[in-house]
Parts: sequence; C-alpha cells; structure tokens
Amino acid sequence: MNKIVNKSVSKESLFSIGESFYALESLLIENEGEITEEIDQWLLEYQAKEEDKMDSYCYLIKKFEEIAEEAKRLAERSTSYNKKAKDLKDRLKLYLENTGRNKVETGRFTISVCGNGGQLPIRLYEDVTTERLPEQFIKVYKEPDLSALRHSIINGDEHAMQFAQVLPRGTHLRIK
Repeated sequence: MNKIVNKSVSKESLFSIGESFYALESLLIENEGEITEEIDQWLLEYQAKEEDKMDSYCYLIKKFEEIAEEAKRLAERSTSYNKKAKDLKDRLKLYLENTGRNKVETGRFTISVCGNGGQLPIRLYEDVTTERLPEQFIKVYKEPDLSALRHSIINGDEHAMQFAQVLPRGTHLRIK
C-alpha cells in the first residue's frame, strides 16, 4: 500500500530559516548554553525546515538541468532538421533552374526562384590574403589581452596592476 507523505511546505526563504538559527544561537547564549525543551523543539523544527528547503532547491536544480539538457538535445535535432530542409530546398531550386522555370504551382504550394536582395556579395580571389590588401580594405579589432595582464600581475608588474587585478577563484555547488 502506498503511503502518502504530507510534508509541511515551508514558505520561509532559505535565508530566513538561516536567520532563525542565528536567533536560536542568541537564545542559547542568553540561557548560558542550557537547552530547554522549547529551544530543543525550535532547533528540531528549523533543522527539518532547512533540510526540506535544501532538498527542494536540489530537486528544482536537477529538474532545471534536465529541462536544459532536453532543450539542448532538441536544439541539436533542430539544427539537423534545418540542414535537411536547406539541402532539399537547394536541390529543388537547382532542379527548377536546370529546367528553366522560376515558378511552379502544386496542389498545396507555390514554388518560386527569386533574386536575393541586400548588398551585392563579394568573394576574395584565392591568392588574396589580408597581408596583400591595402590598409583601406582591412578592419582592425582590438581587445584586452587578459592572459598577458594576468601573467604580468602575478609576476608583480606594478604597471599592469594599474589596469586590472587578479581575483580569487570562485566556488561552485555540486549536487550528487
């Protein structure tokens, strides 16, 4: 027979529950460390609330990660289907161009080969490299070299320290 477990759902935030532990600690200090029945009951209640709340957090984290994985899987399938659709469109367009037709009507669709709009396309000749192009035809992008800055700061370069600082490594949460 299935048991129905009726856990009390705490509407308190995790941080609110944590603050209650600080209040409990203050009460213990006031009582000079003596644990009364009231303090013991309060401790048990908030330990249960904390555990339930953290368990709920972990459940939601795992659910969101599963949903994200499914979305990623579907996005990969979408890419595959888009490629298949593009290949079919290219093949149909080639067929229409080879048969000299720009427009065909079927029972369900009207198919047209149309000219593209926008700027005229351009392609560099195979032997043309950026080094061969005059400056007027080259775009230059600049961005900070964070690796060089990091290396210089770690090695004590005070000039580099005027522009950036190395931060401590962060932390992450692991749920098993």
